[in-house]
Amino acid sequence: MSAGQLRIIKSRIKSVESTRKITRAMEMVSAAKLRRFQTLLNKTRPYTEALGKIISQLMDADQTGGEQQDAAFSHPFFEKRKEKNAALLVITADAGLCGAHNMFLIDLAKDFLAKPSHQTSHLLGCGKSGVNALKRQNHSFTQVYTDLKTPQIEPAIKEIRGVLSDLYLSRKVDAVYVVYTHVLSAMVSKPTVERILPLKPPAPVKETPGGESTKKELADYFLYEPSPSAIFERIVPEFFEAQLRMLFLESYVAEHMARMNAMHQATKNAKEMTDSLILVRNKIRQAIITKEIIEIISGSKASQK
Repeated sequence: MSAGQLRIIKSRIKSVESTRKITRAMEMVSAAKLRRFQTLLNKTRPYTEALGKIISQLMDADQTGGEQQDAAFSHPFFEKRKEKNAALLVITADAGLCGAHNMFLIDLAKDFLAKPSHQTSHLLGCGKSGVNALKRQNHSFTQVYTDLKTPQIEPAIKEIRGVLSDLYLSRKVDAVYVVYTHVLSAMVSKPTVERILPLKPPAPVKETPGGESTKKELADYFLYEPSPSAIFERIVPEFFEAQLRMLFLESYVAEHMARMNAMHQATKNAKEMTDSLILVRNKIRQAIITKEIIEIISGSKASQK
């Protein structure tokens, strides 16, 4: 063991300590962003559910009849078609350092695009990681959204809603799919491919004891102005936008959740590495001190002869 080795170990300890400070700071930043997006998600979920409940009530009123019932109404967003062409929206992170978060999403998108049953004619990307990875696979994008700051998220969602709606209503595509990360719980998420157009009809309003008569009374109770069909026509696009907003917020929550966990693990690993290097440094210092003591004792004995 030499003084040169000791200097190298000290330099490594200093480097690892600096890295640990960075990863700890990034963990704290991700935790703050995670709380912000979780709050937004929790505020958005009741609104989306309320829209679905209103649509369900309108459908019930149309099916059961009411004082204001007019001709049966529907919306193209609920129209099921034979899938000849589809659009795919891929939502990934702009940055890395979030474990396998982006890799899983990119693999899902590649598998979807590789299936012959899915003729994807329009590809939209949100996030640099997914866009760059799919471009390297020679996939071209109809629309790309990257480096979105928090104030830019809402305008981007509205623009994406418009693009997807136009593609579907003009029959350029027969279905719209999205690759995103679905949040299952506070600390668990799952990469998912989900069809968002045509829309799934909202779950019907739960019936109270009384069956159809109760549903009929409920339909008669509400007054719809100007008419159920006009409200239905207006509220369905809002419901689609709300669902799209939920997907984006879940993706951001999952991203910061993954980055926070990755930085926490990196900080923990840096601490363990620092402890290991400190142990090696102490052994080297002890060996140097022992060697110097032996040299002093040997020199003292030699001078006494």
